[in-house]
Amino acid sequence: MKKIVIIGSPGAGKSTLARELGPMLKIKVFHMDRFFWQRGWKGKTGDTRIDILQEIVREKQWIIEGTYLSSSEPRLNAADTIIFLDIFPLVCLQRLMKRHREYHGRSRRDIPEGCTDKLTLHRMLRVLAFPFRGRRTIKKKLRNYKSKQIIWFRSDKDIEDFLAQQKQDGDEKNPRVIAGEAYERM
Repeated sequence: MKKIVIIGSPGAGKSTLARELGPMLKIKVFHMDRFFWQRGWKGKTGDTRIDILQEIVREKQWIIEGTYLSSSEPRLNAADTIIFLDIFPLVCLQRLMKRHREYHGRSRRDIPEGCTDKLTLHRMLRVLAFPFRGRRTIKKKLRNYKSKQIIWFRSDKDIEDFLAQQKQDGDEKNPRVIAGEAYERM
């Protein structure tokens, strides 16, 4: 695992997994929110986002977390491993609410400078609707990447087991996937 994409619903734990996995594998982490947005949550254009992604994927190793399905091709094409966090929507919503309480009015390192955590009705509805649109779209996209290692996690326990195995494997070149499911079983 040298080029890893982490995707899933808002609140699924993408940033948390990336922050834990990056130092463990000694790989730089890129949070898409930091690159795709400017101060005050002003979005960058689609072309700019593609240019940014094309620059990042040229790196030798990386972990890119963030779903952004409309601009996902450059990183999915370049990745050797795709991790899909398919976490129950109510769990994701609960995490968003917790994170909002924790960081309300303050910045985080996975969002752009000059931005603070926002919890809006639209964002909450996106999380609840994710299984009906986002999940379906991700599954459809992943069918095009069967040659890649695709890891599908459905619970925090899957993720914890995976991280424990990565710690145990240490410097092995090809860490085993012990949790989650391969895409063929989706």
